[in-house]
Amino acid sequence: MPQTLDAERTSSERAQELIAAARALGPEFEAAARQAETERKLPLELVAKMREARLFWMKSPLELGGSELDPLDFCDVVEEIAYHDASAAWATMIGNGTTGTIAGWVPEEGIREIFGSEQLPIFAGQYVPRGKAVPVEGGYRVTGRWTFCSGIPHADWVVGGARVEGSSEILLITAPKSAATVYDTWFVAGLQGTGSNDFSLEDEFVPAHRTMRLVGETPKRGGALYQQPQLVFLSNELPPIAVGIARRALDDMLTMAKGTARQIGGASLADRAAFQKTIGRVEAKWRSARLLYRDAVAQSWDLMRAGLDIDDELSAAFKARHTFVVETCTEVVAEVFRYGGGRVLSLDNPMQRHYRNLIAATQHVYLTEENFELAGKATLEHLSPEL
Repeated sequence: MPQTLDAERTSSERAQELIAAARALGPEFEAAARQAETERKLPLELVAKMREARLFWMKSPLELGGSELDPLDFCDVVEEIAYHDASAAWATMIGNGTTGTIAGWVPEEGIREIFGSEQLPIFAGQYVPRGKAVPVEGGYRVTGRWTFCSGIPHADWVVGGARVEGSSEILLITAPKSAATVYDTWFVAGLQGTGSNDFSLEDEFVPAHRTMRLVGETPKRGGALYQQPQLVFLSNELPPIAVGIARRALDDMLTMAKGTARQIGGASLADRAAFQKTIGRVEAKWRSARLLYRDAVAQSWDLMRAGLDIDDELSAAFKARHTFVVETCTEVVAEVFRYGGGRVLSLDNPMQRHYRNLIAATQHVYLTEENFELAGKATLEHLSPEL
Protein backbone atom coordinates (compact mmCIF):
# COMPACT_ATOMS: atom_id res chain seq x y z
CA MET A 1 0.00 0.00 0.00
CA PRO A 2 1.08 3.64 -0.44
CA GLN A 3 3.18 5.22 2.26
CA THR A 4 1.19 6.65 5.16
CA LEU A 5 1.39 10.40 5.64
CA ASP A 6 2.80 11.81 8.88
CA ALA A 7 0.01 11.38 11.42
CA GLU A 8 1.82 13.65 13.87
CA ARG A 9 0.83 16.71 11.86
CA THR A 10 -2.55 18.24 12.53
CA SER A 11 -5.35 18.25 9.98
CA SER A 12 -4.85 22.00 9.60
CA GLU A 13 -1.15 21.54 8.84
CA ARG A 14 -1.91 18.90 6.24
CA ALA A 15 -4.58 21.16 4.75
CA GLN A 16 -2.20 24.10 4.45
CA GLU A 17 0.13 21.96 2.37
CA LEU A 18 -2.75 20.96 0.09
CA ILE A 19 -4.00 24.55 -0.21
CA ALA A 20 -0.51 25.63 -1.24
CA ALA A 21 -0.41 22.86 -3.85
CA ALA A 22 -3.85 23.85 -5.19
CA ARG A 23 -2.84 27.50 -5.34
CA ALA A 24 0.33 26.61 -7.22
CA LEU A 25 -1.79 24.70 -9.73
CA GLY A 26 -4.23 27.62 -10.01
CA PRO A 27 -2.83 29.05 -13.26
CA GLU A 28 -2.95 25.58 -14.82
CA PHE A 29 -6.55 25.05 -13.69
CA GLU A 30 -7.48 28.36 -15.30
CA ALA A 31 -5.51 27.74 -18.49
CA ALA A 32 -7.18 24.34 -18.96
CA ALA A 33 -10.75 25.51 -18.22
CA ARG A 34 -11.74 26.15 -21.83
CA GLN A 35 -10.06 22.97 -23.04
CA ALA A 36 -11.90 20.99 -20.35
CA GLU A 37 -15.21 22.41 -21.55
CA THR A 38 -14.42 21.61 -25.18
CA GLU A 39 -13.28 18.06 -24.41
CA ARG A 40 -15.99 17.65 -21.73
CA LYS A 41 -13.47 16.28 -19.24
CA LEU A 42 -10.35 17.40 -17.42
CA PRO A 43 -7.17 17.08 -19.47
CA LEU A 44 -5.33 13.97 -18.31
CA GLU A 45 -2.06 15.87 -17.89
CA LEU A 46 -3.83 18.14 -15.39
CA VAL A 47 -5.29 15.13 -13.58
CA ALA A 48 -1.78 13.70 -13.29
CA LYS A 49 -0.65 16.88 -11.52
CA MET A 50 -3.68 16.73 -9.23
CA ARG A 51 -2.77 13.15 -8.38
CA GLU A 52 0.79 14.19 -7.64
CA ALA A 53 -0.52 16.96 -5.35
CA ARG A 54 -2.67 14.31 -3.55
CA LEU A 55 -5.87 16.31 -4.09
CA PHE A 56 -8.13 13.25 -4.48
CA TRP A 57 -7.54 11.65 -1.06
CA MET A 58 -8.36 14.37 1.47
CA LYS A 59 -11.17 12.17 2.82
CA SER A 60 -9.19 8.92 2.80
CA PRO A 61 -7.64 7.54 6.03
CA LEU A 62 -4.07 8.35 6.92
CA GLU A 63 -3.26 4.66 7.17
CA LEU A 64 -4.12 4.23 3.48
CA GLY A 65 -2.04 7.19 2.34
CA GLY A 66 -4.80 9.80 2.50
CA SER A 67 -4.72 13.09 4.37
CA GLU A 68 -7.95 12.52 6.41
CA LEU A 69 -8.79 16.19 6.78
CA ASP A 70 -11.31 17.54 9.25
CA PRO A 71 -14.43 18.82 7.43
CA LEU A 72 -13.65 22.55 7.49
CA ASP A 73 -10.07 21.94 6.42
CA PHE A 74 -11.40 19.96 3.46
CA CYS A 75 -13.70 22.87 2.61
CA ASP A 76 -10.76 25.28 2.61
CA VAL A 77 -8.94 23.25 -0.04
CA VAL A 78 -12.04 22.84 -2.21
CA GLU A 79 -12.78 26.58 -2.05
CA GLU A 80 -9.26 27.29 -3.27
CA ILE A 81 -9.61 24.96 -6.26
CA ALA A 82 -13.10 26.26 -7.11
CA TYR A 83 -11.75 29.81 -7.16
CA HIS A 84 -9.58 28.77 -10.11
CA ASP A 85 -11.89 26.34 -11.93
CA ALA A 86 -15.26 24.81 -11.12
CA SER A 87 -14.77 21.58 -13.08
CA ALA A 88 -11.47 20.83 -11.34
CA ALA A 89 -13.11 21.46 -7.98
CA TRP A 90 -16.10 19.29 -8.88
CA ALA A 91 -13.85 16.41 -9.94
CA THR A 92 -11.91 16.86 -6.70
CA MET A 93 -15.13 16.77 -4.69
CA ILE A 94 -16.41 13.60 -6.33
CA GLY A 95 -13.05 11.87 -6.24
CA ASN A 96 -12.71 12.58 -2.54
CA GLY A 97 -16.26 11.68 -1.54
CA THR A 98 -16.50 8.40 -3.42
CA THR A 99 -12.95 7.25 -2.73
CA GLY A 100 -13.16 8.32 0.91
CA THR A 101 -16.41 6.45 1.45
CA ILE A 102 -14.94 3.22 0.11
CA ALA A 103 -11.68 3.78 2.00
CA GLY A 104 -13.45 4.24 5.32
CA TRP A 105 -16.14 1.59 5.24
CA VAL A 106 -15.30 -1.30 2.89
CA PRO A 107 -13.98 -4.51 4.57
CA GLU A 108 -10.26 -5.12 4.90
CA GLU A 109 -10.02 -7.73 2.16
CA GLY A 110 -11.58 -5.31 -0.31
CA ILE A 111 -9.24 -2.51 0.78
CA ARG A 112 -6.20 -4.71 0.21
CA GLU A 113 -7.42 -5.27 -3.34
CA ILE A 114 -8.39 -1.65 -4.06
CA PHE A 115 -5.48 0.10 -2.33
CA GLY A 116 -2.95 -2.63 -3.02
CA SER A 117 -0.78 -0.78 -5.52
CA GLU A 118 1.58 2.15 -5.11
CA GLN A 119 -0.81 4.47 -6.96
CA LEU A 120 -3.78 5.52 -4.87
CA PRO A 121 -7.12 4.78 -6.56
CA ILE A 122 -9.72 7.29 -7.72
CA PHE A 123 -13.42 6.35 -7.73
CA ALA A 124 -16.35 7.77 -9.65
CA GLY A 125 -19.98 6.74 -9.56
CA GLN A 126 -23.51 7.26 -8.36
CA TYR A 127 -24.97 6.27 -4.99
CA VAL A 128 -28.60 6.30 -6.17
CA PRO A 129 -29.59 2.58 -6.34
CA ARG A 130 -29.90 2.17 -10.08
CA GLY A 131 -28.51 -1.36 -10.03
CA LYS A 132 -29.71 -4.81 -9.02
CA ALA A 133 -27.50 -7.10 -6.92
CA VAL A 134 -28.38 -10.80 -7.06
CA PRO A 135 -26.87 -12.75 -4.13
CA VAL A 136 -24.58 -15.62 -5.17
CA GLU A 137 -21.90 -17.54 -3.37
CA GLY A 138 -19.19 -15.14 -2.23
CA GLY A 139 -20.92 -11.97 -3.39
CA TYR A 140 -23.38 -10.64 -5.95
CA ARG A 141 -24.07 -10.57 -9.68
CA VAL A 142 -24.69 -6.90 -10.43
CA THR A 143 -26.51 -5.31 -13.35
CA GLY A 144 -27.39 -1.65 -13.78
CA ARG A 145 -26.66 1.70 -15.35
CA TRP A 146 -25.63 4.75 -13.36
CA THR A 147 -25.78 8.38 -14.50
CA PHE A 148 -23.90 11.61 -13.67
CA CYS A 149 -20.64 9.86 -12.74
CA SER A 150 -18.37 12.88 -12.56
CA GLY A 151 -14.69 12.25 -13.14
CA ILE A 152 -15.15 8.81 -14.64
CA PRO A 153 -12.78 9.49 -17.57
CA HIS A 154 -9.83 9.59 -15.14
CA ALA A 155 -11.19 7.18 -12.49
CA ASP A 156 -9.70 3.77 -11.78
CA TRP A 157 -12.75 2.23 -10.08
CA VAL A 158 -16.53 2.69 -10.24
CA VAL A 159 -19.05 2.65 -7.41
CA GLY A 160 -22.82 2.32 -7.70
CA GLY A 161 -25.87 1.93 -5.50
CA ALA A 162 -27.70 -1.37 -5.95
CA ARG A 163 -30.78 -2.98 -4.40
CA VAL A 164 -30.28 -6.53 -3.21
CA GLU A 165 -32.77 -8.78 -4.94
CA GLY A 166 -35.31 -10.20 -2.53
CA SER A 167 -34.66 -7.65 0.24
CA SER A 168 -34.88 -3.94 1.03
CA GLU A 169 -31.14 -3.64 1.53
CA ILE A 170 -29.18 -1.11 -0.55
CA LEU A 171 -25.48 -1.67 -1.15
CA LEU A 172 -22.67 0.33 -2.61
CA ILE A 173 -20.84 -2.00 -4.97
CA THR A 174 -17.41 -1.40 -6.45
CA ALA A 175 -15.73 -2.68 -9.59
CA PRO A 176 -12.63 -1.86 -11.65
CA LYS A 177 -13.52 0.63 -14.37
CA SER A 178 -12.25 -1.92 -16.88
CA ALA A 179 -15.25 -4.11 -15.97
CA ALA A 180 -17.72 -1.31 -16.79
CA THR A 181 -19.06 0.08 -20.04
CA VAL A 182 -18.69 3.87 -20.04
CA TYR A 183 -21.07 5.94 -22.19
CA ASP A 184 -20.11 9.32 -23.63
CA THR A 185 -23.27 11.17 -22.57
CA TRP A 186 -22.01 14.43 -21.06
CA PHE A 187 -23.29 17.06 -23.52
CA VAL A 188 -24.46 19.85 -21.21
CA ALA A 189 -24.54 23.60 -20.63
CA GLY A 190 -22.70 23.80 -17.30
CA LEU A 191 -19.90 22.02 -15.47
CA GLN A 192 -18.95 20.77 -18.90
CA GLY A 193 -15.42 19.82 -17.93
CA THR A 194 -16.42 17.30 -15.28
CA GLY A 195 -16.77 14.28 -17.60
CA SER A 196 -19.95 13.20 -15.82
CA ASN A 197 -20.74 10.26 -18.08
CA ASP A 198 -22.83 7.13 -17.49
CA PHE A 199 -21.52 3.64 -16.86
CA SER A 200 -23.12 0.21 -16.71
CA LEU A 201 -22.36 -3.26 -15.41
CA GLU A 202 -23.89 -6.38 -16.91
CA ASP A 203 -24.09 -9.46 -14.68
CA GLU A 204 -20.74 -8.50 -13.13
CA PHE A 205 -19.59 -10.58 -10.16
CA VAL A 206 -18.77 -8.31 -7.21
CA PRO A 207 -17.33 -10.10 -4.16
CA ALA A 208 -18.95 -9.28 -0.84
CA HIS A 209 -15.71 -7.78 0.43
CA ARG A 210 -16.02 -5.03 -2.20
CA THR A 211 -19.47 -3.94 -1.01
CA MET A 212 -20.87 -1.95 1.88
CA ARG A 213 -24.30 -0.89 3.08
CA LEU A 214 -25.29 2.57 1.92
CA VAL A 215 -26.74 3.42 5.35
CA GLY A 216 -25.69 2.13 8.74
CA GLU A 217 -22.34 0.58 7.83
CA THR A 218 -19.76 0.44 10.64
CA PRO A 219 -16.48 2.23 9.85
CA LYS A 220 -13.57 -0.14 9.39
CA ARG A 221 -10.64 2.25 9.79
CA GLY A 222 -9.67 5.88 10.23
CA GLY A 223 -10.43 8.34 13.01
CA ALA A 224 -13.34 10.53 14.01
CA LEU A 225 -14.10 11.51 10.41
CA TYR A 226 -15.51 8.04 9.74
CA GLN A 227 -17.70 7.96 12.82
CA GLN A 228 -20.08 10.21 10.90
CA PRO A 229 -23.00 8.65 9.02
CA GLN A 230 -21.97 8.25 5.39
CA LEU A 231 -24.40 10.89 4.13
CA VAL A 232 -23.15 13.42 6.71
CA PHE A 233 -19.59 12.51 5.68
CA LEU A 234 -20.50 13.74 2.18
CA SER A 235 -22.62 16.72 3.18
CA ASN A 236 -19.90 19.40 3.22
CA GLU A 237 -18.92 19.06 -0.42
CA LEU A 238 -21.14 21.32 -2.55
CA PRO A 239 -21.16 24.65 -0.63
CA PRO A 240 -17.40 25.33 -0.80
CA ILE A 241 -17.51 24.86 -4.56
CA ALA A 242 -20.30 27.42 -4.93
CA VAL A 243 -18.60 29.85 -2.56
CA GLY A 244 -15.29 29.55 -4.42
CA ILE A 245 -16.92 30.10 -7.83
CA ALA A 246 -18.89 33.11 -6.60
CA ARG A 247 -15.81 34.70 -5.02
CA ARG A 248 -13.92 34.41 -8.31
CA ALA A 249 -16.87 35.84 -10.25
CA LEU A 250 -16.98 38.88 -7.96
CA ASP A 251 -13.24 39.42 -8.27
CA ASP A 252 -13.38 39.08 -12.05
CA MET A 253 -16.23 41.59 -12.28
CA LEU A 254 -14.47 44.05 -9.98
CA THR A 255 -11.39 43.89 -12.20
CA MET A 256 -13.52 44.34 -15.32
CA ALA A 257 -15.45 47.27 -13.81
CA LYS A 258 -12.37 49.46 -13.56
CA GLY A 259 -12.04 49.63 -17.33
CA THR A 260 -15.65 49.25 -18.45
CA ALA A 261 -18.19 51.92 -19.38
CA ARG A 262 -21.65 50.89 -20.57
CA GLN A 263 -22.23 54.22 -22.36
CA ILE A 264 -19.86 55.87 -24.88
CA GLY A 265 -18.05 58.59 -23.02
CA GLY A 266 -19.86 57.68 -19.80
CA ALA A 267 -18.52 56.96 -16.32
CA SER A 268 -16.71 53.72 -15.73
CA LEU A 269 -18.77 50.94 -14.22
CA ALA A 270 -16.73 51.22 -11.02
CA ASP A 271 -17.82 54.87 -10.66
CA ARG A 272 -21.54 54.26 -11.06
CA ALA A 273 -23.62 54.41 -7.89
CA ALA A 274 -25.90 51.56 -9.03
CA PHE A 275 -22.95 49.22 -9.46
CA GLN A 276 -21.41 50.31 -6.15
CA LYS A 277 -24.69 49.56 -4.38
CA THR A 278 -24.91 46.15 -6.04
CA ILE A 279 -21.35 45.29 -5.06
CA GLY A 280 -22.02 46.30 -1.46
CA ARG A 281 -25.08 44.07 -1.34
CA VAL A 282 -23.59 41.01 -3.05
CA GLU A 283 -20.41 41.17 -0.96
CA ALA A 284 -22.60 40.95 2.13
CA LYS A 285 -24.62 38.10 0.63
CA TRP A 286 -21.47 36.17 -0.32
CA ARG A 287 -19.92 36.56 3.13
CA SER A 288 -23.13 35.54 4.88
CA ALA A 289 -23.43 32.46 2.66
CA ARG A 290 -19.87 31.43 3.42
CA LEU A 291 -20.36 31.88 7.15
CA LEU A 292 -23.63 29.95 7.07
CA TYR A 293 -22.25 26.83 5.44
CA ARG A 294 -19.13 26.85 7.59
CA ASP A 295 -21.26 27.16 10.71
CA ALA A 296 -23.35 24.15 9.61
CA VAL A 297 -20.23 22.08 8.90
CA ALA A 298 -18.65 23.06 12.23
CA GLN A 299 -21.86 22.34 14.15
CA SER A 300 -22.29 18.85 12.71
CA TRP A 301 -18.60 18.07 13.31
CA ASP A 302 -18.82 19.26 16.93
CA LEU A 303 -21.90 17.13 17.55
CA MET A 304 -20.25 14.07 16.10
CA ARG A 305 -17.06 14.50 18.13
CA ALA A 306 -19.16 14.94 21.26
CA GLY A 307 -20.79 11.57 20.59
CA LEU A 308 -24.20 13.11 19.89
CA ASP A 309 -26.51 11.98 17.11
CA ILE A 310 -27.49 14.19 14.21
CA ASP A 311 -31.24 13.61 14.25
CA ASP A 312 -33.65 14.08 11.35
CA GLU A 313 -34.46 17.65 12.39
CA LEU A 314 -30.83 18.74 12.42
CA SER A 315 -30.11 16.86 9.23
CA ALA A 316 -32.96 18.70 7.52
CA ALA A 317 -31.67 22.03 8.83
CA PHE A 318 -28.15 21.38 7.56
CA LYS A 319 -29.40 20.36 4.11
CA ALA A 320 -31.57 23.47 3.90
CA ARG A 321 -28.61 25.68 4.79
CA HIS A 322 -26.41 24.03 2.19
CA THR A 323 -29.10 24.46 -0.45
CA PHE A 324 -29.57 28.11 0.50
CA VAL A 325 -25.83 28.75 0.22
CA VAL A 326 -25.59 27.40 -3.33
CA GLU A 327 -28.73 29.28 -4.39
CA THR A 328 -27.40 32.49 -2.82
CA CYS A 329 -24.05 32.19 -4.58
CA THR A 330 -25.89 31.75 -7.88
CA GLU A 331 -27.96 34.87 -7.18
CA VAL A 332 -24.79 36.82 -6.35
CA VAL A 333 -23.27 36.05 -9.73
CA ALA A 334 -26.55 36.75 -11.53
CA GLU A 335 -26.72 40.23 -9.95
CA VAL A 336 -23.28 41.27 -11.18
CA PHE A 337 -23.40 39.42 -14.51
CA ARG A 338 -25.87 41.90 -16.01
CA TYR A 339 -23.32 44.71 -15.61
CA GLY A 340 -20.82 42.95 -17.86
CA GLY A 341 -22.50 43.75 -21.15
CA GLY A 342 -22.01 41.71 -24.28
CA ARG A 343 -18.39 40.89 -23.56
CA VAL A 344 -19.31 38.45 -20.76
CA LEU A 345 -21.21 36.31 -23.27
CA SER A 346 -17.99 35.35 -25.03
CA LEU A 347 -16.95 31.74 -24.50
CA ASP A 348 -13.48 33.05 -23.72
CA ASN A 349 -14.82 35.24 -20.91
CA PRO A 350 -14.89 33.41 -17.57
CA MET A 351 -17.97 35.27 -16.30
CA GLN A 352 -20.42 33.25 -18.41
CA ARG A 353 -18.68 30.06 -17.26
CA HIS A 354 -19.01 31.01 -13.59
CA TYR A 355 -22.71 31.68 -14.04
CA ARG A 356 -23.43 28.50 -16.03
CA ASN A 357 -21.47 26.35 -13.60
CA LEU A 358 -23.42 27.65 -10.62
CA ILE A 359 -26.75 27.13 -12.38
CA ALA A 360 -25.66 23.56 -13.09
CA ALA A 361 -24.64 23.04 -9.46
CA THR A 362 -28.13 23.97 -8.25
CA GLN A 363 -29.47 20.94 -10.15
CA HIS A 364 -27.58 18.47 -7.96
CA VAL A 365 -29.89 15.93 -6.33
CA TYR A 366 -28.64 16.91 -2.87
CA LEU A 367 -29.87 20.50 -3.37
CA THR A 368 -33.55 19.80 -3.96
CA GLU A 369 -36.10 22.37 -2.77
CA GLU A 370 -37.54 19.55 -0.66
CA ASN A 371 -34.73 20.33 1.79
CA PHE A 372 -36.55 23.55 2.68
CA GLU A 373 -39.84 21.68 3.00
CA LEU A 374 -38.31 19.16 5.40
CA ALA A 375 -36.62 21.88 7.45
CA GLY A 376 -39.84 23.89 7.61
CA LYS A 377 -41.85 20.82 8.61
CA ALA A 378 -39.39 20.03 11.40
CA THR A 379 -39.60 23.62 12.66
CA LEU A 380 -43.42 23.64 12.64
CA GLU A 381 -43.62 20.32 14.47
CA HIS A 382 -41.66 21.83 17.37
CA LEU A 383 -43.74 25.00 17.71
CA SER A 384 -45.63 25.43 20.94
CA PRO A 385 -49.35 24.54 20.53
CA GLU A 386 -50.22 28.02 21.85
CA LEU A 387 -48.48 29.76 18.94
